Amino acid sequence: MTALLLIPWFRWEPILVEIGKHEVTVYPFQITVGVAVLVVLAVAVVFARRHQRSVEATLDFAVHILLLAFPVSYLLNGIFYEPDTFFYLLSNPSEALARRLGWTMYGGVIGGIIGAWVWKWHRRGSILATADAFAFAGPFGWCIARTGCFVVHDHPGRISNFALAVADYRIGAPPYLPRHDLGLYDAIVLAAIASVFLVLSRAPRKPGIYVGLLALLYAPCRFVLDFLRAPVAEGGDIRYAGLTPSQYISIGLIVAGILVVRRVNTSAAEPS
Repeated sequence: MTALLLIPWFRWEPILVEIGKHEVTVYPFQITVGVAVLVVLAVAVVFARRHQRSVEATLDFAVHILLLAFPVSYLLNGIFYEPDTFFYLLSNPSEALARRLGWTMYGGVIGGIIGAWVWKWHRRGSILATADAFAFAGPFGWCIARTGCFVVHDHPGRISNFALAVADYRIGAPPYLPRHDLGLYDAIVLAAIASVFLVLSRAPRKPGIYVGLLALLYAPCRFVLDFLRAPVAEGGDIRYAGLTPSQYISIGLIVAGILVVRRVNTSAAEPS
């Protein structure tokens, strides 16, 4: 299968760092996720200041969502995407370092939502008003994290001659063929959403609107894009009744986004 492809095969390999007498392996995705978190925090604080929201509450909210986002992401990835490995490690915890589990972005979102409700119970604040800063900032950092997925190619898609496919996608046994890369496509979607948010932010918006819009803009795209993922036998995500776990979560987020936007539209406008 030959085609004029825009993206040649490459991969950002893990980096070995010497710390004293110890060698530590730093994975590219860890670097991009770390940068993504910093970007989200920075953009959220700028948003809060510009829109007269409490920076202190914004940072306090961030602590609550981050403390749950990563462990829930790890847990749900094991349960839904790698169940065999997950339940094996439950019985053999001593092999946790030898058989690593991955992370799921939507698992982090669910963990963040749980953290938001813990924050509300603890602080008695408004989730929508405070989460708006992070919903606005999310696509900026999220795009960076998804770029990390792309440079290590851990989301293989189906075989394709599409211009943005990656040539000689090295998964399975050769001959290697061009494939969609879902990390790249997700990053493009998130960059587009970030651009839309920048335009919308030029005028005052009702508190909570970015929470609803993020769900309504991203979830449908994610639902459709997941149909391009490689079959399980070729390294793609597991399916349940023909759909990936992310597609089921996308459906839930679409419904949640509609409810949030309806609620925001019936609330008082944000003061200019």
